[in-house]
Amino acid sequence: MFENATNGIKAWLVGVFASAINRATRPEDRVLAIRWLGQSRDVVASDASSIQKLKQLNALINSRTTINAITKSVSEAASNYRKSNLPMSMKIALPATLAAIPFVGGHAAGIAAFGGALGVPVLLLVFLGVAGITSIIEAVVTDPEARPHIAEIIDVIIEDERLRRTSAQMKAAMKEQPVDPTHYAMPVEEMALRQHLHGMDPCHFEQHCMSFFHRAGLEAWATKKSNDLGADGFAVHSDGLIVVQCKRNAAANKVGRPTVQQFKGVVEEHNAHRGYVITTSAFTDEAIASAALTSKIVLVAMDDLVRWHSEPPAF
Repeated sequence: MFENATNGIKAWLVGVFASAINRATRPEDRVLAIRWLGQSRDVVASDASSIQKLKQLNALINSRTTINAITKSVSEAASNYRKSNLPMSMKIALPATLAAIPFVGGHAAGIAAFGGALGVPVLLLVFLGVAGITSIIEAVVTDPEARPHIAEIIDVIIEDERLRRTSAQMKAAMKEQPVDPTHYAMPVEEMALRQHLHGMDPCHFEQHCMSFFHRAGLEAWATKKSNDLGADGFAVHSDGLIVVQCKRNAAANKVGRPTVQQFKGVVEEHNAHRGYVITTSAFTDEAIASAALTSKIVLVAMDDLVRWHSEPPAF
């Protein structure tokens, strides 16, 4: 029961933080806030002592006027939790839950006592932990209005703990001319849909393919610049990096074994979680056999892609 209340309170606080950031009028302020969250996450995850963490978190908040304003808004919302849309059981549990947070010397302090020392937002960041701070970042990044400076946002994303095994070369490719995923309007009738996909601009096709990952709740983007890794898009899964290669081929031009083999090598060599090859044609038997040798490669032929439009996939 206590665990359910704690999880519910954390989810509410993630929403409070994300809402405060998204209310920032300038896109660059939102990017600054995302960077601050990334730095705060690093502090919380560090091996520093409790008192050092608290001082570092407080310094990060007070270093920028924008961040101070955002955290002030969070503090006001947290202090007025009784007027929030939280269920009554969570409103009752919230003060005791926050008061139970251990910090300096194994002691504890409630939101009021701690707020007078280093600030309510610091307490809330400690309470949310690495996973909670990551959830705030994801809530902001997946908001289309918060993504104008996607390249700068990616700087924060690639430092995510989930991508710690991803190679430096792959991380560099992730930052090359990123563009937002875009779910383009498509015909409903199947034959018209197939024709439309075949005729799409290649860059638009890549953005459209990446939109399925974005719509599934993953941080996702396409890249305009071709790279040696053969990656056209990226998505961040809870288990690591997803790399996507898009082949807008004519129906008769099947994707062969060499393409799949090379991409499989890239995914495995650079420690990606999974690689998707998406095509508007199909795959040769040899390509299918090559992909079957590993669980890291997923082949998406035209039939599968058409199905994605009516039955959105779960990744």
